[in-house]
Amino acid sequence: MVPASVYDMPDNDNKNDATTAKIPNDGCTIHLEECEGLMKSEGSQKPQLRIEFNDICYSVYCKNKESKKTILSNVSGSFDPGKITTIIGPSGAGKTTLLKVISGEQFLNVKGIITVNGVVQNKGSFRKQVCYVPQQFALLPFLTTKETLYIAARLKFEAGQDDRTIYLIVNEIANSLGLLNCMDIMANKLSGGERKRLSIGVEMVTKPAVLLLDEPTSGLDSVASNQLINVLYDMARTNCTVICAIHQPSSQMISQFDDILVLNRGRCIFCGSKDDILNVFDNAGFTCPAFYNIAEFVLEVVTEKRSGNLNNLYEICRSEYEKTRLQNNRSNNDTNGSVSKHGFEDNSLVFTSKDNTKQRLSMWQQQKILFLRALICIKRDNTLTKLRFGAHIVIAVLLGTVFYNFGNDAEKVNSNIAFLFFLMLFLYFSNAMPAVQMFPTEAAVFLQEHLNNWYYLKSYYSVKVLTDLPMQVLCSSGFTLISYYMTGQPMDFHRVLPVWIICVLLTIIGQTVGILIGAAFKTDIGVFLIPATSIPLMLFAGFFLKLGEVPKYLQPISWVSFFRYAFEGVIQAIYIDRGKLTCSQLYCYLQSPSRILTMMDMPSTSFHIVLIILAIWIFCLHLLTYAVLCVKIYYARK
Repeated sequence: MVPASVYDMPDNDNKNDATTAKIPNDGCTIHLEECEGLMKSEGSQKPQLRIEFNDICYSVYCKNKESKKTILSNVSGSFDPGKITTIIGPSGAGKTTLLKVISGEQFLNVKGIITVNGVVQNKGSFRKQVCYVPQQFALLPFLTTKETLYIAARLKFEAGQDDRTIYLIVNEIANSLGLLNCMDIMANKLSGGERKRLSIGVEMVTKPAVLLLDEPTSGLDSVASNQLINVLYDMARTNCTVICAIHQPSSQMISQFDDILVLNRGRCIFCGSKDDILNVFDNAGFTCPAFYNIAEFVLEVVTEKRSGNLNNLYEICRSEYEKTRLQNNRSNNDTNGSVSKHGFEDNSLVFTSKDNTKQRLSMWQQQKILFLRALICIKRDNTLTKLRFGAHIVIAVLLGTVFYNFGNDAEKVNSNIAFLFFLMLFLYFSNAMPAVQMFPTEAAVFLQEHLNNWYYLKSYYSVKVLTDLPMQVLCSSGFTLISYYMTGQPMDFHRVLPVWIICVLLTIIGQTVGILIGAAFKTDIGVFLIPATSIPLMLFAGFFLKLGEVPKYLQPISWVSFFRYAFEGVIQAIYIDRGKLTCSQLYCYLQSPSRILTMMDMPSTSFHIVLIILAIWIFCLHLLTYAVLCVKIYYARK
């Protein structure tokens, strides 16, 4: 039992971070008696899920797409509730693939039958009961440990859950995983072991019915590893089905496991009780020396470091498993009437326990929590906030110095037009490039959380769009107004406003393009694709090449180029219906704005049409980004 003082939510001492104050923290104290009552009520309604899989096969095509590589071959076994099972085997044995297949994340090209409590697995219902923690678990880098656990609890618990219960669970998990000393440290500053423990704690928040972990002890020292296994052992004793894939557990870890599943080259060598494995191996002619680590002995056998007949071992283990399975099936049939008491009715996957029929947070409730999280991340992300805004101001002052008072000088019209075009280029690329570099990390976190049923895609994406908007407006406004004023452009309101609107819209387009490419591709590919896809649109914008000189078969590119419409809108806002420019010479040919528009060969597209086209671009880009995220979710589930 944890001392009562542990359950006092620790205050955040970071005085420089006022945003953290938005995380509710009233320092409530929960007495030991209340802790026991809350924890009992939390775990008492958990259904017992017995997972059985028969003849699971999975293969992938090689690069030439003519041959297949077998990952899993006729794998059969079972995972029982109330027990902790370890999957052991050498590298490449298929441990991670089996976990993904069982969790429902991997189902393309999978053959075989998976049953839950004797009923064929319903992936939709089962996914609501299972949490899968991959070996590489992405975390938002700018949230502290306390905030990560708290927000996870808020998103995963039902609506109306009181703060006291959430404080209790957050602190209990932090204490059990040894995270109390780093509650106020951001995830990007945690050690590898602390990040691993935090990633597991995030999924332990709601005490799922099935918990699958891939290499949960990698990166942890022996003390932390044993502490984690003890926590998982306690979870298993509350009707949770816990499965861990561990490469080579220590003797102390093995003592905490109930069952062992041994994989080698995609085949299941053994599946059953830890207490039976040595007897079965001994019957096959493999005798374990006294005081020898069971895991090391098993790995030495399956990797043929010990002499013997592996095929004979496989047949004996298969036979023993079939006997055990038949006995369990008879036992389950005898007690079938009591199954519904553990969360099933009529032996189906209709969960009836209070914990599993809880009302999911509404979209509005999810948006409020995600909005709070996004604000915290934006405030702490120096790249996308302070550095980004500072760069816009510095470049604006630099442009204002270089093109000082060019706006009303007839002799410098060409240079002024070059400034207006550079204005758009900077706003586009300065917002697209950071987005394509930062969004893949956020997308990885989103996929994990969405696949584990934290929130809807609509909730996440709507908050993403809304929270990006203030910085987009702030950066583009500061850059545009400073450079506009210093370069001596006409200060009439009906000219300033259109230029500002176009610059804001172009900024939104740039960041949305970055998010779209970042969602669809990796960062290194995205950094290449942004200029590669944007240069053709820039070429036909009307600055480098007059629109009338474009070959007819290439003109459709200019019709769809958002650079063309943005540039046209800015030129018209600056020069249309304007008096003559100042000229220090006796005669300046471009003193008349109408001649400037004629020289630029600008079509007379009205300003509201320009705005509509830019708005359509934004809408289509957001639609494409949303579709890409849907596709990534679909393939992640495959």
